[in-house]
Amino acid sequence: MAKTEIKSALDAVNFLESNNGKLIINIASDAVGHVLAEFDNFARMRLTGEIAPDGTHLYMGPDEEFVAGIAEMYGDTLCSNYILSSNSLEIVSNIAHYRPDLTVDVGISSVKMGPIDGLPCRPSFVDNKYFSYQLIFFQSLIDAQKALYRRRLQTSKFLPMARKFPMAYDLEHFINARGQKIALLQLKDFPSSGGADAIDPDTYLPSMRYLRDLGYKLVLVGREQYPEAFASLGVVDYANSPLATFKNDLVLFSNADFSLTGPSGISQFPEIMGTPFVYVNNWQPLLPPFSPHCVCAPAVLKLKGEDKFLTFSEQLDLMEATGVNFPKDQPYDVISPDSDDILMATQEAIELVDNPMPLDKNQQLMRELRPDTTNECSLSRASAAFLERYQTLL
Repeated sequence: MAKTEIKSALDAVNFLESNNGKLIINIASDAVGHVLAEFDNFARMRLTGEIAPDGTHLYMGPDEEFVAGIAEMYGDTLCSNYILSSNSLEIVSNIAHYRPDLTVDVGISSVKMGPIDGLPCRPSFVDNKYFSYQLIFFQSLIDAQKALYRRRLQTSKFLPMARKFPMAYDLEHFINARGQKIALLQLKDFPSSGGADAIDPDTYLPSMRYLRDLGYKLVLVGREQYPEAFASLGVVDYANSPLATFKNDLVLFSNADFSLTGPSGISQFPEIMGTPFVYVNNWQPLLPPFSPHCVCAPAVLKLKGEDKFLTFSEQLDLMEATGVNFPKDQPYDVISPDSDDILMATQEAIELVDNPMPLDKNQQLMRELRPDTTNECSLSRASAAFLERYQTLL
């Protein structure tokens, strides 16, 4: 990895101007899904030629686990220089304000280091040191995510962050796969922006038995608690072990053959590695993952005390009106996917590995809903069985 000494904004400007480089900005370094997706966004900008493929580019940010892990694991095969220090964001802010031509915005979150032309933002002064900006309109956030999906679509033959990292002895011994295929399981056990409610661990069990019978070694990932129900199936509890680190997450996902994840940033691991996965319990079904190897079994919403469901489009309208976090004061019950929904999505994803199938009629209708969302650019699919069950919501 190239080394360079940068202690001021002027040093950074001189370096970038001399090396046909860009300063990578707006990576949300404290969120694992954002770090993975936004470095992937950067890599694909190089593939599309939006930034110089041969430029010497620069990332500056705080010395935190996720980006430090990216720097160590990928090195200059991804970015030429990483400068991680406590004062780096002050330098980044100065350049974003006064030399935006030397920056590249790879962010897909609502927080920006500098104002964006044409986008209404709300400024704040962070720690009395530098300004940051919050996008005001939800559509601005969707547009940034759509831009990433379009790049992934344009460069879909490439997986610029896919690697097979070697597994250290202690991790290999702990997983104890002994040549078996590896299936990683993440169970979101609390509400989040993607998941309106926690999901019952028992709904995973039929899928886990199916994967076990196919010869997969089952491993719990993420950082959620180990459900007692998993013990009978011999699931390895990596999530709560001393070995659970971001770098080992990268190693595990790069060696895995299949993943079953909740609506979490952890889904970006199989996304960037290009491995099959099932994505469950997302209350925003028209904002699916991108990957053509992903099958979704989302949550649906029903009016409390009534037998009336919101359509998928109406669920999106609710999110646009209230924000990405599910509004607990709204009169809706969250209907999470049940064990049959998850099992059939898992079976479909496994079948697609060796037998790629075109979308069926319902899946095509789902794909065509709401072109104002990332759904328009996504290559993932909602489970065929799930859409047959909820066909009236299309």
